[in-house]
Amino acid sequence: MISKSTGGAGDNAEKSGRKKNVGTGNSEFLEKQIELRPYEDDEDEDLDSDMEANLQSADLEPVDLRPVKMVSADLGSASLGLARCGSAKLTSPSIALTRSHSNHGDDAWHNIQPDSSALSNSSFEDPSNYPDGGWRAYLVVFGAFLGLTVSFGFINSIGAIQSYTNLHQLKDVSTSKSSYIFAIFLLLTYIVGVVAGVAFDELGPRIPLMYGTCVVFFGLFFTGSCNSVGSFVGVFGVLAGMGVGFCGAPLTGAISHWFYKNRSKAFALATLGGSVGGIAFPLLLNRLYIVVGFKWALRILAFVCLALMLVCISLVSGRKDKICPPEKKSSDRIVVGQTRSKQIGRELWVLCKKTVDFTAFKELPYLLCTLGIGLSDLSLVCTLTYFPSYITYIGYSETKANTCITIINALGILGRYLPGILADKIGPYNVMIVMMIITCLSVFILWLGWSMESPDLTSIYVFTVIYGFFDSAVLSLAPCCIAAVSPTREFGKRYGTSYLVAGLFVFGGTIAGGAIISEESLQHYRYFAIFCGALYAASVVTYVAARFYQVGWKVKTRV
Repeated sequence: MISKSTGGAGDNAEKSGRKKNVGTGNSEFLEKQIELRPYEDDEDEDLDSDMEANLQSADLEPVDLRPVKMVSADLGSASLGLARCGSAKLTSPSIALTRSHSNHGDDAWHNIQPDSSALSNSSFEDPSNYPDGGWRAYLVVFGAFLGLTVSFGFINSIGAIQSYTNLHQLKDVSTSKSSYIFAIFLLLTYIVGVVAGVAFDELGPRIPLMYGTCVVFFGLFFTGSCNSVGSFVGVFGVLAGMGVGFCGAPLTGAISHWFYKNRSKAFALATLGGSVGGIAFPLLLNRLYIVVGFKWALRILAFVCLALMLVCISLVSGRKDKICPPEKKSSDRIVVGQTRSKQIGRELWVLCKKTVDFTAFKELPYLLCTLGIGLSDLSLVCTLTYFPSYITYIGYSETKANTCITIINALGILGRYLPGILADKIGPYNVMIVMMIITCLSVFILWLGWSMESPDLTSIYVFTVIYGFFDSAVLSLAPCCIAAVSPTREFGKRYGTSYLVAGLFVFGGTIAGGAIISEESLQHYRYFAIFCGALYAASVVTYVAARFYQVGWKVKTRV
């Protein structure tokens, strides 16, 4: 009995000794075995068996570490995530880790905290899969810049066409009727972005860009021959609108394949094209209207856009195969006896079912983000469309009106780039909220309060400068806000879904804006300014709510 008791004590001592060294052994084991690297499916069984064997040798209870596929070797860091793009197995950012028997091990595990922005699905992706720089990545940014010069730039300069047609081809048509031309153009620009988004997810950027380039060219080329509301709606509204819509999602989506940490800055650089186009197109059209007339002015513009888009297509490419593992699609199943045409039809049907993702609206941050984009885009488009008409109404020339549009877009260059850099440091939602608040104040104080009371050039120019800088964040930071609450694999589809909703907002709001202005009086323009300012105020509320749902009232949190 004595010998047996002694032996038991020895066993216990030996076992206790092993447990005493668990902290050191476990820490060393983790540093060696758990690396920051992409997870591969074929490593699954080997990884788990090695983990279990090492844990048993350390006299620890084996635990299932399968949900956590990537942990930083720096156990004190706040980097927990999944390497697999878009297929996060963790349903909540609150990650519970199994406690080991040693106190040292407890401390090591408890020091690992999920990132404060973990409410975003994109935070579960592996940043090491993204180049985040290099000559090839920045060539993609440059290509997207050229493409967005056509896409966003055309939206920013639509007022140059509206003000000209309002005084010439459609001078006998009321603003409420002519507003349908630009409302349909903008509606299709946003709605077609839904199809373009899923086409980008499935086919990459080049195929939808080639289609959009052809449609934009023919739409602008034949717009020059239009002289009635019906012809403008059919050619400019439908054709040009569809073409511009097919270019937006692939260009912004391609950037999300190349950048992660510097994504906001890359978006800002690319969307500078919108400001450059907004500067160049009104100046170009203003000169061409005088020299060659409306018809050839639009045709020359069509060839300029074609040249820019061809260079864009040659530079822009995606990296879905690098950041997302291949997945089995329902359209990939082989059906015996099925003809090629039926297989293509099946693939198209599957593609159509993936066009929109309304189930994403169950995620409140994404829903609020979409509402914010719709409200701010509507106010932006209404202002840029009808502000030149306001300038001509109070007695200034078309040249002065186009100059103001140019100033707004020129200041937008800084207003896109600087907030983009800042958004990488403090978060896109924080920057967007500040930009929208100041934009809202500029509409109420400078346009409604000053320019409406003393309609001189000084008040107009001051408003265009302040508004141009701060409002530019509407287009440059919106993709960043979507990406912050979306997996990269689903970015194109969610981008398209958001802009489908925004398109409906813009369609109804543009018609409503034209109806408010109606017969063009100073009082009606006052009502219109109040309408635009109220939309900005509502967008601020939705962005604040989206931020609150993610991090609460923590002011200094990056989100």
